[in-house]
Amino acid sequence: MSDFYTAWLERSKNNHKIVDEAPRVARGKDLKWVRTPQDYKAALMIAPETGFPTGGSCLMRAEIPVGWHTGKHFHGEEAIYVESGEGFMVLDDKRYDFFPGTVLHIPYRSPHQLFNTGKTSVGYLSGLAWHLEADVYMGKMEQLEECGENDPKVLAAFPKEESQYWPEDGRRIAMHQKQQEKSDESKHGATYFLMGRSGKQNGFKATGVAISSIFVDLAHTKSHSHAHPEAYLYALEGDGYSEIGGKRYDWEENDIMVVPNFMWRRHVNTGKTDAILYTVSDAALLKNIGQYRSQGKTKDGKVEQIIA
Repeated sequence: MSDFYTAWLERSKNNHKIVDEAPRVARGKDLKWVRTPQDYKAALMIAPETGFPTGGSCLMRAEIPVGWHTGKHFHGEEAIYVESGEGFMVLDDKRYDFFPGTVLHIPYRSPHQLFNTGKTSVGYLSGLAWHLEADVYMGKMEQLEECGENDPKVLAAFPKEESQYWPEDGRRIAMHQKQQEKSDESKHGATYFLMGRSGKQNGFKATGVAISSIFVDLAHTKSHSHAHPEAYLYALEGDGYSEIGGKRYDWEENDIMVVPNFMWRRHVNTGKTDAILYTVSDAALLKNIGQYRSQGKTKDGKVEQIIA
C-alpha cells in the first residue's frame, strides 16, 4: 500500500504532466460569449473551464452595451483593464471614472458595479483569483443586482468622482493611461508598471491578482529570456510569437498567452509595428507569502537570479 509521501510525489508528477500538455494560447477570435447575471456579454479566456490548468487565477473579457450597466456583486480581489469605452465604477458607494487604458483595482469583498455612460460599448478584461479562493473555502460570491439598462435618474444621482483612492485605507483604485509612467527597465522596448510585480506600485495594494505592467516590444525585436511565476500576457496590439518552454506559439491582437509557473519564456515581435502586451499575474500573492522567485539569462547564457 502506498504511503502518503509517495502519493504526494505521484501527484506532483501528474500535475507537471497536466501543465506540460495544456494549451498555451487563447484565441480572441474563438471566444465563446455568454450572457450572465453580471454581464450582458462575457467570455472566459483563461480558466480551468476553458482547458487551462492555472494556479488559481483566471482571465475573462466582457462588454457593456451603450446605455447599460453591469450587475452589482462582491467576491474576492479583482483587477480590470478597460480596453474601450468610458463610464464609471461604483465601489463601496464611491465613484471612480474610467476611460480606455484605465486600470481598476477591486479590494476583497467590496461591492462594485460598472456603468457605461459613453457613446460606444465598454470592453474590459478582468483578472480574478476566484478558483484559488473557492478551493481554499474563502470564495464567497454574491449577486446583489443584475445587469441591465441605465436609469437616467439613477445616473444623475451619483456624485462626481472625489478621488482615485479608497477612503478605507488610502489604496489606489483607478489609474488612467495618461498617468502611467515609463520605467527605466531595458528588458523590452518600453515597460510601464501599473500595479507592479508586488501589486503595491503607484499606490495600489493588490494582494491576490494584479495587472502588473504593460510592455512594448519594438518591430522585429526579441525580449530577453526569463522565468518567473505564472503569468498571462494579453496582446493589445501587434503580432508575433512567444517561446515558452522551448516551443513556439504564434499570437496576434486580442490573443492571450499563458506562461506556466517558472517556465522559460521569450517574446518576439514579427510585425511591422510595435507589439503592446500587458501582464496579469499572481506575483503579488506569491511575494506576500514569500514564494516569489525570478530568473534571467545573461548574454552568454548564464542563469542569474533577478528577484529573490
